[in-house]
Amino acid sequence: MDNRLMKMLFLLVIFCLSTILTAQNLNFLVIKDYAPLSYEENGELKGLTVDIVKKIAKETGCSINMYPETFENAYEKLKGDGNYAIPTLVFTSERKPLFQWVGPVAITSTYLYSMNNLDDQILTIDDAKRVGKIGVVKDYYSHQLLKAQNFDNLVVYNNEEFLLRALINGKVDLAPFNEVILEELLKTTVNVTEPTKTISIDFDMTFIGFSSDVPEEVIDMWQAELDELKESGELKQIYSKWLPGKSVPGKYTFLTEEYPPVTYMGSNGEIKGFVTDIVREIMRRNEIKEDIFLVPWNIGYNLAKNLPNVILFSIDRTTQREDLFNWIGPVGKNTAYFYSLENKNIQLNTVDDAKEVDSIATIEDWWTEQLLKDLGFSNLKSFTNPLNAVEELFSGKVELSIFTDLTVANLVKEAGYSLENLQRLLDVQTNYFYIAASKGTDKELILRFQETLDDMKRDGSFERIVREYVPNMLITPLLMESTFTDVSELNYSQNILKIGELAKISLEHNPSTGYVWDMKITNPNIISLAYMKTFETMPEINKKIKPVGAPTKVEWVFKAENSGETSITFSLRRPWESVHPLKIISINIRVK
Repeated sequence: MDNRLMKMLFLLVIFCLSTILTAQNLNFLVIKDYAPLSYEENGELKGLTVDIVKKIAKETGCSINMYPETFENAYEKLKGDGNYAIPTLVFTSERKPLFQWVGPVAITSTYLYSMNNLDDQILTIDDAKRVGKIGVVKDYYSHQLLKAQNFDNLVVYNNEEFLLRALINGKVDLAPFNEVILEELLKTTVNVTEPTKTISIDFDMTFIGFSSDVPEEVIDMWQAELDELKESGELKQIYSKWLPGKSVPGKYTFLTEEYPPVTYMGSNGEIKGFVTDIVREIMRRNEIKEDIFLVPWNIGYNLAKNLPNVILFSIDRTTQREDLFNWIGPVGKNTAYFYSLENKNIQLNTVDDAKEVDSIATIEDWWTEQLLKDLGFSNLKSFTNPLNAVEELFSGKVELSIFTDLTVANLVKEAGYSLENLQRLLDVQTNYFYIAASKGTDKELILRFQETLDDMKRDGSFERIVREYVPNMLITPLLMESTFTDVSELNYSQNILKIGELAKISLEHNPSTGYVWDMKITNPNIISLAYMKTFETMPEINKKIKPVGAPTKVEWVFKAENSGETSITFSLRRPWESVHPLKIISINIRVK
């Protein structure tokens, strides 16, 4: 039985158990001037997210109402009760606790745009603070973001049409626009020179945002159906109508940064680097075809801390970060050093000596900056772009900067300077770096990725990829390191596990008859369910044939959490019947 039929059976069970899902209408507040994502034309609501919402509502059987609204009014309503939803709400960590989220339905970027070719003058967010006026749309995230960073040169407009007109007419010097929305706005603006990008201020992951009073079962159901649209290719078909050629968000979001030679944007516009190529090979072997996005590190790091199913690479594994992510790797090793200009004659005997200089250039949320903050440094000057840190050092605006031995040569060269003019002073710390999977990411995917990476280390492909970029890297320690934990088989008698160990069991059932396995753990503090997956049991020769009624195997993987005794009971039953199960299996486990 294919995955879609399994998921629809799951949704059917939810409907049988809870009538609340269809008893209440969902009220969608559609932003009426946000083309091509959502807009109103001749009294009709249209756009990418409008079609997505209609499709999910049809597949799940949910009753919906759709109303045109301004963003300001819709956002205020969403903060209250009323089973409200906005189909185009950009996720932020500040908004996370206010609403419930289904998505992403779109992934784009927001830049500060100029009509005066300021792209060579606006290199940092601080540069933008020094221009005359910046226009913003009231309550848009770009407005909230710039306010939070203490901008005092903001001019507020009611919508993006007014904002674009103000930028074109010279009433403001800069204005933030989502690149997709601006492209659509310019189609209706004739005889105008196209605004130029300066700096990226946000990577917009757009979700369907629901008010807090919408039942959790509804959220789960809508997310499951959206994931199915992604998996089946139906979302791609909707995209071909509204955003042809644009990236279609997948179930997983892969984010990386400018960190050559580990990860970086190549001259041809393709994301390159040895860890990028390693991740691409892992994805290929697991038949995952998602896009990879290069974003400022602080943005990617923040999204990975707050959203499930985000894969971030590469990232140094430190004590400060240990519990924030799931770790796949290691994929590299580097050492951080303090650097100064060669002619500065700065001497450092200890790390604490660096606290005495006027300023040290760091990169926001890099592990090197986090480390220095934890060590009590108060003389740090933070940048979102590592090239800006290089420029500050070579221009003499800071006395020191902190870089890793693996990336400093590439960063200096890319910034247009020579490494010969730098002096390496003192090593600060050595770390392995990894691929990070955010909390809430499917544990099955994490285990498969680690298994695949270990296979690559064994078959030589890992070393081949690394040496294409860093021929002299010491590979041997990386080949011997892994975060993989072996998974043992549970038997039907007594099982003894150690804390942290994984164990699995597979059982066959036939959902077409209505009989499925129900699993219960008597003491979830002792063991937890790591993940569950379903796969067909047909012989390989018949894989292309998917007859209705084919048996299915379910595999559960459990993790030993704490010492003690517990049991797992599997009951083969029809969920809607109260009769005695057709079959019961009980497995005893002791964790020590």
